[in-house]
Amino acid sequence: MMMMLHVDPLVYINVEQIDDDHPELKQNFYLESPHRPHHATQYDFQHTMTNINSKAAMYITDVGFERWAQAYSPRKSYNLMSSNIAEAMNNSIKACWELPITGVIDYIRRVLQRWFYDRRTSVGKLKSTLTTKADVNIGVKDEKAHYLTVYPITYYSFLVKDGDLDGTVDLASKTCTCREFDMDEIPCEHALACIRVRRFSYADYCSPYYSSAFLVVAYSGEIHPVGHPSEWLVPENIASIVVLPPVGRRRPGRPKKNRILSFGKGVSQSRCTTCHRNGHNSHSCTYSRSSRPLTSTSGVGEASGSHNV
Repeated sequence: MMMMLHVDPLVYINVEQIDDDHPELKQNFYLESPHRPHHATQYDFQHTMTNINSKAAMYITDVGFERWAQAYSPRKSYNLMSSNIAEAMNNSIKACWELPITGVIDYIRRVLQRWFYDRRTSVGKLKSTLTTKADVNIGVKDEKAHYLTVYPITYYSFLVKDGDLDGTVDLASKTCTCREFDMDEIPCEHALACIRVRRFSYADYCSPYYSSAFLVVAYSGEIHPVGHPSEWLVPENIASIVVLPPVGRRRPGRPKKNRILSFGKGVSQSRCTTCHRNGHNSHSCTYSRSSRPLTSTSGVGEASGSHNV
């Protein structure tokens, strides 16, 4: 079975903690690995991981293939993590964290209103059947598809030789043994080579979710302001409710502003641009510029300068 990698965030964090000294361990395990294509075979992948770290290889085997291999996932997966979406949203509304709750809601409304308008405007300018990102994806794969050799089996099924992991494509069922066509629902390199042979339209073999029409629908909603509070029509049973401040004493010291980091997330340290040490910045640096450690770049520059003198 060929595997498309789709990593559970918790599994990836655990792999990082098993061995943090081997960057190639993370590269081979992550979805966009530069060393391993989406359609890595189970044997090749486990063999590579075992050679790097046997403990990590044992862990990802015991935890279950369905947790990190998309080909074994019982449901459709994609290459976006919900935790990343939440972090991106939190970063976008950082400026309103200290506002009252009504101010926070109105700020979020303004952010979403701007996003929807900007995206709706850009989507309206699209002339292609597929979205821009889908077209770029197809273009990159199509460049590689030029170098593949196609052997027809029937009118819709083919054997495609790529010199590494060959693929058997069935255009009628929109499948390929590399599993990329099946899971991403957009033609893989093997399928594009077959589509080129038959002179079909590759857009017909993409999921409708990649189409510009679906993108228009996604941003068709309009977000309007709620207006001034004096213009609100509030029911009497709601207006009569008196909301009191919370009971309790405020703890001494400054209130906590930074959110609690999720499991496995480390605290990033500031780096001084003067001495290149961690833990402080250039404004609070107590080291003189002469005591700053030489880097390979600064060393070359100083050596060449003294040579010219």
